[in-house]
Amino acid sequence: MSDFHFGYGAGGERANDPYDAFHEAVDKAKDCDLAIFAGDLFDTRDPDAETLTKAMELMIPLLLRQNDIKLIQGIGKDISKVPETALMGIPIVAIHGTHERRTKGLLNPVEALEKAGFVVYLHCNGVIFEKDGERIAIHGLSGVPDQYAESVLSNWSAAPEHGCFNIFVLHQSIAQFLYAQHTLDMHKLPKGFDLYVNGHIHEAKQADYAGKPFLLSGSLFPTQLKEESEKPKGFWIAETSVRDITSDAPKAKKTFEANGMSIYWVELENQRKTYVRTFENPTHEAVEKELERILAEKHDKKPLIRIDLKGKVRDTLAPDMEMKFGGKAILSIRKATVDSESLPTKTLEEHKLSVEEMGRKILAENLVKAGLDPKTFDGVFELLVEGKTDRAIELVSRLREKESGAQKNAKQQLLFRHGK
Repeated sequence: MSDFHFGYGAGGERANDPYDAFHEAVDKAKDCDLAIFAGDLFDTRDPDAETLTKAMELMIPLLLRQNDIKLIQGIGKDISKVPETALMGIPIVAIHGTHERRTKGLLNPVEALEKAGFVVYLHCNGVIFEKDGERIAIHGLSGVPDQYAESVLSNWSAAPEHGCFNIFVLHQSIAQFLYAQHTLDMHKLPKGFDLYVNGHIHEAKQADYAGKPFLLSGSLFPTQLKEESEKPKGFWIAETSVRDITSDAPKAKKTFEANGMSIYWVELENQRKTYVRTFENPTHEAVEKELERILAEKHDKKPLIRIDLKGKVRDTLAPDMEMKFGGKAILSIRKATVDSESLPTKTLEEHKLSVEEMGRKILAENLVKAGLDPKTFDGVFELLVEGKTDRAIELVSRLREKESGAQKNAKQQLLFRHGK
């Protein structure tokens, strides 16, 4: 599972949605031996104390369940530094995502969870667990800027471990599922793994890569209001033995079975319902009638309703609907335009991240013009985003000194050779 976005909607009506969804998912996964969190556990790179505390409280039940699985080996990771509490009960293996990414040298919140003894954190490394003679190797690539994903994969050179069931976990934009700049082509992923799991993309899907299951874990609750958001959220269970878990997990649906492995999709039931409706040249009566029909259904929580209005629309329509139904639903009413229809719906945090990516591009171009190594700009940008201006200036100054020193040495060597 992935994309819990703890802290999403803090202070608003939806503040508890990510925690409620995670609580239900953990309860439905109580018979599993191992949990994999594929990034964006938190909605920001610097969650406040309340968000961190609530997240840790919700993870405790996993760590306290009886389980005989053992961490036996690291793959490029020193497992002696993993706290013992993170290996109790059902271990949680986690990577960081786009929302949690910080510059090298700064602790991200998923790393913090490992140091606090709640998860086993992976980035360009892996771990091997064993239970009842079966070994599971998990290889994790945390979220990296999309334009660097391919080179990071190439430099890492991840490969399956012999004698293990190998799982490759990442958190990236994949070209086959998401239209955006610098997306990673699925076929650039290393082959030979038994299962692939990707976070980041909020709609859950199952695909095939090199004859093996490729799972988009999806978010645990709707963060974007679009037609796909009406589908129930959930998580995946991978069963590597012959036991059929359908009776153990409510609403578990088997979606794959081959070579001793089964994949199940488990729906979450206690979710805020989502509705997306579009009206062409709408009248007050038509919109009002549809809202009344939706609200006549059973809702344990206020439903999320997005209304798109096209064509000729009276200026009073949206405020009138807000006035009449705003207390019964969380409404999003907007007049659709050609441009807005072609743009993907984003959360405020995702818009912020898009602006940050543009900032990275501009800063990189300016650093190149200044004669600095473009590969180092990412650290400068992250320091600026963190508000650490002094450290950013210090880093740029060191880079200039280093560059200047290199040029001086090159000049001296040239003069030496010429004199000789």
